[in-house]
Amino acid sequence: MGSPSESSAGEAAPPGRPEEELAGFDRLLPALKAAYQRQRGKAWTAGELGELSGLPEVEVARTLELFAAELELAEALFGEHAGLVDAIQLSPVVLETEPFSAVRARLEAQGPLESPVRLTRLGVDGYRVLEGLDARLGALTVLTGEPGSGKSSLLDCLALLAFAVEHPLPPGMDARGVGPRLFRAGGPERLHLSLHVTSGSGRAFRYTVGLGGPERAPRVTSERFASVRTDASGQESEAFTFLDFENGRGTVRTVSWASARPRVRVAPHALPPDVLALRGELEPALRSATSFRAFVSGWRFYPGFDVSRGAVLRRPVPSEPEPLLAPDGSNLSAVLFHLMVEDPARWRELEATLRAAHPSFDSLSVKPRGGPGTVLGVWREAGVRDELTLADLSDGTLRLLCLAALCLSPRKPALVGLDGPELGLHPRVLPVLAGLLRRSSTEAQLLVATQSPGLLAGLPPEVVLRMEKGVEPGGGPGGVDGTRS
Repeated sequence: MGSPSESSAGEAAPPGRPEEELAGFDRLLPALKAAYQRQRGKAWTAGELGELSGLPEVEVARTLELFAAELELAEALFGEHAGLVDAIQLSPVVLETEPFSAVRARLEAQGPLESPVRLTRLGVDGYRVLEGLDARLGALTVLTGEPGSGKSSLLDCLALLAFAVEHPLPPGMDARGVGPRLFRAGGPERLHLSLHVTSGSGRAFRYTVGLGGPERAPRVTSERFASVRTDASGQESEAFTFLDFENGRGTVRTVSWASARPRVRVAPHALPPDVLALRGELEPALRSATSFRAFVSGWRFYPGFDVSRGAVLRRPVPSEPEPLLAPDGSNLSAVLFHLMVEDPARWRELEATLRAAHPSFDSLSVKPRGGPGTVLGVWREAGVRDELTLADLSDGTLRLLCLAALCLSPRKPALVGLDGPELGLHPRVLPVLAGLLRRSSTEAQLLVATQSPGLLAGLPPEVVLRMEKGVEPGGGPGGVDGTRS
């Protein structure tokens, strides 16, 4: 496969080819294909091709002179001695030739994704209660519904994918290390995910992956990554498929414009059964897939913070250069320290948030504690003479502090999954939490699972996706319908 320098996003044309010449070829190409299919072996004159295309004869002759030999479209050319092509005997290559505009679009599609990248649509098939799910996602999407409707399972599916783009599939398919396993003994043995993403420039892609059992040896059954287009009626279709794999074998397709004739290059690959094609560095030119992998691997899921008496977050921890809050909140003091030192405006916003939730709150600080390079959060409260460390705070206060630090931190994952963030919080704090979620969704994409009416009351109805259990024929557990409230 060619190097990135051979075909890069935004490359407009081969060296020395003005846009008007390329556009002229694109206008003539349908007529060349029609002529070859109508009568192979015929020497078509420029006048006849002009009648087929509706173009002036002199424009046809000039375009043939520029491109016919260079793109290998001719078995023979006639009249070149006069300076223009009078007639052409077409080669079968003409049927495989694509317009330059299509090649340009494919080159752009295989270039890196522009920020922000967003997951805009998610489909799930083959997995218990999520069978048939087709959900459209926004910057903030709040999943709600009765217990067992699939809210946490949906986060589990996405957490599994984020794990699998960097690691082999885990036995049991339990990537989060908590909650139900995706594959269980005697349970479903297949899972199919379909993800639609858009980049900051509006380019759209679809990634589909199928996983199969048994539990002890999960495998990738199918995988596909393609650019997509939407027509005037809103119908979506694949524009170009870059990755296409079945049971560990498949192809990677890229476009090269290294020579005069643009080419689609197809590279076959064989992979271990438990490894995603997306995980590998398959082709350097395919930077859209590399960007998509980085997007997915950067997702973070927070199933609940460890605020027990012996939890790490209650003790001094090493400071970090640009910390991202750990899923269990264990590096909370490091996140707070970085926020306090590097972003005073957000630190003031954090303190205002805590004051709104706890009227007795006075101030928050982070101080060296426990040894060289380690820090610990320190809390001051009205009416309490001594300062309190994180070890002294209530479970609910620590949970809110974790959520506030995550939502207000300048460094956020591209997608954040929160499962039951309201659990353990006092009802009076829920409006504050709702405000934090709205605030954070302006900087990152949030997917929140909750059953709390108090939290839902503080969120716009249009962001709420209600999960409802379906019923299969025969009365068994079926799919879910994702509907906006």
